[in-house]
Amino acid sequence: EDDIAGSIDSFRFMAGAARATTSLAAGEYAEDHLSVIVREPLGVVGVVTPWNYPLLMAAWKIAPILAAGNTIVLKPSEQTPLTTLKFAELVADLLPAGVFNVVTGLGPVVGARLSEHPKVDMIALTGSVNSGRAVARGAAETIKRVHLELGGKAPVVIFADADLSAAAESLRAAGYWNSGQECGAGCRVLVHESVAERFTQLLVEQVRTLVVGEPTAGADVEIGPLISKAHYDRVLNHLERAQADGAKAALGGGALEGPGYFVAPTVLTDVPEGAACTLEEIFGPVVTVETFSTEEEAIARANEVPYGLAASAWTLNPQLGHDVASRLEAGTVWVNSHLVLANEMPWAGFKSSGYGRDLSAYALDDYSRTKHVMHNKAR
Repeated sequence: EDDIAGSIDSFRFMAGAARATTSLAAGEYAEDHLSVIVREPLGVVGVVTPWNYPLLMAAWKIAPILAAGNTIVLKPSEQTPLTTLKFAELVADLLPAGVFNVVTGLGPVVGARLSEHPKVDMIALTGSVNSGRAVARGAAETIKRVHLELGGKAPVVIFADADLSAAAESLRAAGYWNSGQECGAGCRVLVHESVAERFTQLLVEQVRTLVVGEPTAGADVEIGPLISKAHYDRVLNHLERAQADGAKAALGGGALEGPGYFVAPTVLTDVPEGAACTLEEIFGPVVTVETFSTEEEAIARANEVPYGLAASAWTLNPQLGHDVASRLEAGTVWVNSHLVLANEMPWAGFKSSGYGRDLSAYALDDYSRTKHVMHNKAR
């Protein structure tokens, strides 16, 4: 449902944004010379999309790239190519031949070729940090533009005065949506020590109600399996390491019995400061809970991860909320909410989470180039 509804809204927004672009006003900035800003297409944009939202992540790229006047060569994830191929089939009679192209294959082969190809003017990727590094290295030879939306490890900072019930209810979705295979997931809770026990109890109560099952088993199913055996094994390895390091599973903590790559929705408590499970992206239905004593400690630890995609702060003090939001190193910071997106607002990260903006009019800027034309009008 997210994939379809979000994709529709992405195209509708970009269709309107392309008709209402803004730029510096034309004017006489130098005597007797009229300056005009022109936004031009870049040309051919190579795109590499991930498997977690295969249609939506493609739409986030396709809509602004086309709206800015470019052509596209898109490589979907080898694990989820079918929605992209179906999309190409559906729009085949809407676009001129050659405007939208899909090439399937593996990242190290097809993705690498797109990055390196001298006739590709820009490469845009949504994926892992390692994939981002590979794409940036490949693009370096031709000095092409690079747009990277990479991983995340979103801290959720809960202060003593927060609405704990609201925070727990929000994380029921924000921490576990799409089986936690979500780069903005609220997966790393930092909660003030005075309310940690109560918050953990509320979170466990919320997460325990999640319905896990085969996606076609009924409308009540909320969490399905992980994407692949390899990813399933990776998430389970993270859980084993975390518990070996001293973390305790207040809920879940391992695989679910039966066929399929199902991991139980997990809440890890008593997590030691600096544990790998708090710093590395697990990308599964796992939320860790740590405690802090002071505001300064909370901010420092929230910012210690190499990622900077998203974060949230929970407090009923508006001044504290504003201040903390300004100090968290993330491209999106929610206050008393988490994982709410709007096509009108940009989405992208700082630090190892990449650069370039998806969604919003900022994406149109990313996929076009600015030309200054100056006319001598002296007579």
